Amino acid sequence: MTNTKTNTDLRARRADVGDVELEYWERGEGETILLAHAGVFGEWFAPLFDEPALDGFHVVRVHRAGYRGSTRPDRQVTLADHARHCCQLLRGLGVQRAHWVGHSSSGCIGIQAALDDPGLIASLVLLEPAPHPSGPSSAELTERVVGPAMAAVGAGDFTLAADILLRGVDGPDYRDVVMARLGNGALDRLVSDAMFFFTNEIRAAVEWQLDAERAARVTAPTLLAVGAETWRQTRMYEETAAILAEWLPAARAVTVPGVSHGMPLQDPASVAWLVAEFVGSNRS
Repeated sequence: MTNTKTNTDLRARRADVGDVELEYWERGEGETILLAHAGVFGEWFAPLFDEPALDGFHVVRVHRAGYRGSTRPDRQVTLADHARHCCQLLRGLGVQRAHWVGHSSSGCIGIQAALDDPGLIASLVLLEPAPHPSGPSSAELTERVVGPAMAAVGAGDFTLAADILLRGVDGPDYRDVVMARLGNGALDRLVSDAMFFFTNEIRAAVEWQLDAERAARVTAPTLLAVGAETWRQTRMYEETAAILAEWLPAARAVTVPGVSHGMPLQDPASVAWLVAEFVGSNRS
C-alpha cells in the first residue's frame, strides 16, 4: 500500500486491501482511532473526523466497501469481510494497535474485528450497535420500519426506502441534520450509498450473529453509547447495549444527552469528546 501521509494533506486516498480498494482519510499523530461508519451512508463520521477533541490522535476515517469512492463489490460482502478490510487498511498504514469507533452495523463489525484480530484492536467505542443480540423491540421495529423499507426496495424506490428507515431509527428531522452538517448534496449521496446497503449490507447484518460464548472472547475495553433521545423511536438499541454490557467482559454503557441514533451527525463535538476521553484512558 502506498501511503503519502502529511499532517496537512487531508485529501482522500485509496488503499488496496486485497479484494477491494478503500477510500480513506487520516490526520494527526499518536494513538490511532479508526472511524468506521454505519450502514446506509458513508459520511456519518465526516464531521467527527475534524473535531478538535481528536487533535491529539492519529485519526483514520474510512469508507467501507460499497460506499462512495471505495470499491462497490459485485458479490455479497459479509461483516467479517468488512472487518478484514478495515484491519488490513490499518496494518497497511503501519498501525499496530487501534481504537475502533463504530456506529450501528459497524459496531458489529468492530466486535468481529476484535474477535478476528485481537492484537490490533485496543478498544471499542460502539455507538448504538445494531441489534445482535436483540431484545423484544427489534421485532417491532422490523415490522414497523424495516419491512416497509424493504418493500420500497422491491419497488425500486431507494429514496423512499432510505427515508423510511432513517425516519424510523433517527427521527423525523434526520434530513435537516444531514443537510446542516454536510450540505444540500448530501441527501443524493446518501441515496446512492443506500443502494449498496439495501442490496448487500443489510443481508450481511441479518446473517451476522453473536452469542454470549463468542462475546466473552472480546477482551478489549468497550464503551457502549446510547442516545438519550433514541427511545422516542425505538428501545431496540438500548436493549442491545444492555445485553452487550453483560456479555462483553470489559464493557460499560453510557447515555449521551440530547441525541438519538444519528448522534455522530447530530452532535459530533460531544461524540468526539466521548471518544477522546475513553481512548485517552485506554491507551495501548
